[in-house]
Amino acid sequence: MQLFARDVPELPFPEDADTLQVLWCPLDHEPYFQPHTIVRWRKAKAVGNLLIEVPAPDPASDDSYLPTACVLSPERVEEYPAGWGLPADLRNRIWAWEDEFPNSDDWSYFAHLSSAPGSKVGGWVRWIQDPEQVECGEGHEMAHLLTIASREFDIESGKRWAPIEERPLLAPHAPVEIQEPADLMIQDAGSLYLFVCLECPERPVDSLSQGS
Repeated sequence: MQLFARDVPELPFPEDADTLQVLWCPLDHEPYFQPHTIVRWRKAKAVGNLLIEVPAPDPASDDSYLPTACVLSPERVEEYPAGWGLPADLRNRIWAWEDEFPNSDDWSYFAHLSSAPGSKVGGWVRWIQDPEQVECGEGHEMAHLLTIASREFDIESGKRWAPIEERPLLAPHAPVEIQEPADLMIQDAGSLYLFVCLECPERPVDSLSQGS
């Protein structure tokens, strides 16, 4: 993945950098049994000649970690913390309100109005399991940089988060190519989360993954 500051100015680029490049080794690595990621903060003008042909992957690569080449079409969305990212009193108030005032379309805050599912840059983490706190080597709490997801949404969350043009295609079953456009599978339909330290000037990055 390659992102430019001109397209995503919200990213915490270090000084003298305007390009974010994310690479990974398409094999399982401990301790989370996930692809090993390498992040490079660079200057676009320092990038040399571009490759005309994509290098062939190593035959030992895990096919589920070899994404289908695609062009990103980013869209900014407004989202809010999911369940465990909210203060306990507010979380309980939302649950009580939904129990007291059910709706016929089964809309809920946590499925449709909180954190967006799928691959994204910044925003709130859509944890699949319990939330985790990630710290850099200096002990600073790290912020969510990006999520690379196996699936962009499911049938339920797709009611809110699928592109408007694709929503008619969701019922009764969402085609796999819509849910998994990059043809990735991280753990068991899981996600890989990358976190960045906003206090260290070199912007170190760490990662972890969760599966369903």
